[in-house]
Amino acid sequence: MRGAPPNREVGWWMLGLNERWSFSWSVSHSLRWYLETSKQGLTAKQTNAASDLNLGDVIFYDFQGNGRIDHSTIVTSIVDGVPYVNAHSSNSANRLYTYETSTAYTPQMRYYFYKIADVFN
Repeated sequence: MRGAPPNREVGWWMLGLNERWSFSWSVSHSLRWYLETSKQGLTAKQTNAASDLNLGDVIFYDFQGNGRIDHSTIVTSIVDGVPYVNAHSSNSANRLYTYETSTAYTPQMRYYFYKIADVFN
């Protein structure tokens, strides 16, 4: 984690259980912005294909196709090269990344795939 209270607009951090957190910790659109611009700590690079992802990578969802990120998930398994995800929402454990079985799915949905940087190299 990086950053600290009281500035919720800087970094990626959480202080105490349900006490205070940065916007990037709790808002998907802010997390995408943080991952794209961070130069240290948690960083990621966007890729064009779901098949490029590994365990721990992140998928962002734009449900309306309007350029505003509405949701994010973490890749928790890969079956035959296809990512499955978990998310902090109901019935979202080991769900196919396309989210077609979710009530949030729309035909306009756009996906943004991010590979989390290897922090050990």
